[in-house]
Amino acid sequence: MMSTNESKEDAKTRVTADKLMKVYDSCRELNEEFSAGRRMSSICSDGDDCNSSLLPRPENWPQRPLLLRPTPGAGMNIRGVRYSSSKTYLSQYEEVQNLPINNGLEARGNCLVIDFESDLFIGTVCLRLKNARRSACHGNDRDGSSNDLSSLNYFQNKKRTFQAIIRGRFKKRIPMSKCVTGQMFTRPAGALPPRFIVKAAVLLMSRLAPQLQSRLEGECPRFLSPLCSTAQTAYIMKKNQNTDEDLEDELQEPHPSAPSSFIQSLPQSSMENHPVLLDTDNKARIKKRKKAFDKLYSNGSVEPSFCPQSEYCFEFFQHLILFDKFSLDFPKPVGQHSLKKMLNGQPLRMLAVHQEEKGSKVEKNKAEEMTRLWSFDIWHESLYEDAINNDATNAADLQ
Repeated sequence: MMSTNESKEDAKTRVTADKLMKVYDSCRELNEEFSAGRRMSSICSDGDDCNSSLLPRPENWPQRPLLLRPTPGAGMNIRGVRYSSSKTYLSQYEEVQNLPINNGLEARGNCLVIDFESDLFIGTVCLRLKNARRSACHGNDRDGSSNDLSSLNYFQNKKRTFQAIIRGRFKKRIPMSKCVTGQMFTRPAGALPPRFIVKAAVLLMSRLAPQLQSRLEGECPRFLSPLCSTAQTAYIMKKNQNTDEDLEDELQEPHPSAPSSFIQSLPQSSMENHPVLLDTDNKARIKKRKKAFDKLYSNGSVEPSFCPQSEYCFEFFQHLILFDKFSLDFPKPVGQHSLKKMLNGQPLRMLAVHQEEKGSKVEKNKAEEMTRLWSFDIWHESLYEDAINNDATNAADLQ
């Protein structure tokens, strides 16, 4: 039978989860922020043994206290960094240990974008973090510092604190249902909040991401969800159809009947009658895509697939992480909780992978293979000492 303490704890978990959901629902209405399933996009693979290899000292981080870099050992090739309005790479970023973070105050055409390539994907990423330190390339009048910055602030009147847009093409056909995004770590988690808060948070994430794979315990904790239903905005286009300046605009989910909609990739989509509501309601269009691709993922369908002849755009944003403070910002009564102790010297990541199971259908314990589509580490200086200590411990264990 359930003990009195366990009963009280479960009741407290449900109450906290319900409060979180109420606050979350109200945030969805604020400033028309469509968020039918907000989730942070980052991950690391179980086999990555150089998680913090050669991490520069924080005093050498151009945008301290934050540092963005490609994940070591993930097969990421950085082709160059440029302004969204230019095709010329900036010499300041020939050192790929320090990649640029935009803070939302850049004038149109002056966001810094990163061209990259992996074994399966080639594309461009534009990252915005609220309250990030100004990039050295934005330290002059080029980004409109002489104007009223309030008119340039991407994050003004928005609840979100993070936005990442990835656009590019796949190098070969890959089943859409086999691509996931999320969080995944190579070491156990550090000190977590009280158990009832953790359970409430996992319950909240499960409500927002019905196909969430979550594992808190063990050597390699992780949270993964389908790429095509996790993205806040997603659309398809012909190669070279748009300019990179379009990445700075407010992205809109295409109508399900439009050729650019992911819905058009599904069987019988052209024959489906769509509600009139979808003509004007962006949130309804997003919800329809998410529901369709959650179902596709749960069925394990091998089609449709990403096609090398098309380009794909994914937008992600979230509001629970305050990157300048590096803390989780839960509504009351939970409040803010530092990420430092939780992460155990590991970075957050924005990443997507091709997830494959190896073995026959009758095998219970199938081998899992993760191949990176993209992978970038987001470090905060508060993680540095723990990361260095962990590396020293790992080096000692190998001797």
